[in-house]
Amino acid sequence: MLKKILLLTIFALSALNFSAFAEQTKTLEAALFTAPWCGHCQRLKKEYLNEFKEQYKDTVKLVEYDISQAGVNIIFNDTITEYGIDVNSAGVPCLVVGKSVLMGYPSDIKTGVDAAIKKALANNERTYFGTKAYIEQCKNEDLNNQTQSESSCENDDIAPSVSKEDTLNMFEQITFWAIIAAGLIDGVNPCAFAVIVFFVSFLAVYKYERKEVILVGSAYCLAVFLAYIAIGLGLFNFLYAMSSFYYVMMIFKWLTIALCALFLLLSLYDFIIYQKTKDHNKILLQLPKSYKEYIHKVMRFFLRDKQKSTLRLVLAALAVGFVVSLVEAVCTGQVYLPTIALILKEADAHFIRAMLYLIIYNLMFIVPLIVILALSVMGYESKGFNDFLKKHLGLTKLALCLLFLGLLILLITNM
Repeated sequence: MLKKILLLTIFALSALNFSAFAEQTKTLEAALFTAPWCGHCQRLKKEYLNEFKEQYKDTVKLVEYDISQAGVNIIFNDTITEYGIDVNSAGVPCLVVGKSVLMGYPSDIKTGVDAAIKKALANNERTYFGTKAYIEQCKNEDLNNQTQSESSCENDDIAPSVSKEDTLNMFEQITFWAIIAAGLIDGVNPCAFAVIVFFVSFLAVYKYERKEVILVGSAYCLAVFLAYIAIGLGLFNFLYAMSSFYYVMMIFKWLTIALCALFLLLSLYDFIIYQKTKDHNKILLQLPKSYKEYIHKVMRFFLRDKQKSTLRLVLAALAVGFVVSLVEAVCTGQVYLPTIALILKEADAHFIRAMLYLIIYNLMFIVPLIVILALSVMGYESKGFNDFLKKHLGLTKLALCLLFLGLLILLITNM
């Protein structure tokens, strides 16, 4: 009799231990949405995220999303909509766990996460996050009680990850080609192209020899590239430093969108006016006459004495390139600013990629300059370049229209 009682006790204790072990090893999914421009999100990551991961490393599988990344805002909107929350009233940081949605740090997330996780584990709640199509797929699988489906939805994030990665890859490719197009089109827009043509004609008037044209032209191209890189890095680093200030970044984003829309309308106006009149003086988006005259004076001041030593000639060309770029940026900045705003969205998760995008844009910007210098070395005259500019001015304005439209769509999509 005593032996039976002992066996029953051991069996009961074993069952209890197995139940407790099963409860401990049960994994719950949670989704955390943050943004680099959100100050509370940065506080959460610095003060609490590592502690949370350590505390729940055996029970919670956390999937992190950055809503500033292209396409992730779709996942965020579909997820909170599934939980009955209005998109316009939603914000970050946002933690979705089981049937609970916690917004704000330290309020809600830090104070309510323990209770939300305990409730979700106790009631066997499932966390639904991802695109609308994926969420519906998981819900349908749950209704059908398929063991494989439960494993797929509860224990890993294959489907949402694929959906997320596919969306991100699509937007990354669009962004990459948009930056290449922006650099090339900005390089041939009337502001930059007119300066390039004058530079070539200036070298011809002062009878620079082929070797000197190659030398001075290379130094000039390098200076333009470095000057625009410096301008871009300065603005980029300032905005990146401000990225944790929500309202500052929101003002900048909406201001950039508004300017992009304005430049789109002005480029469209220029295109229509030029097609009707063929008078380039009537277009609005061009370098002001006073700026053109100043650029001409700078070139004459530094480069009119071609009898200088090679080193002094190179230094003079570098100086001209830097000064001209700073003055010219008043006009070319129309494209550069929204492009930097687009690149900025890559910085938090992919800083190196963002820097590469900045370099690629500026390399594309000087491609037309290099081509024209190469053609001038081959014997083409500046008059031919001027005729080309006048003949295709309407086309360049149309290209600018399409570019501003594309940038506007990308900026709005990534808000």
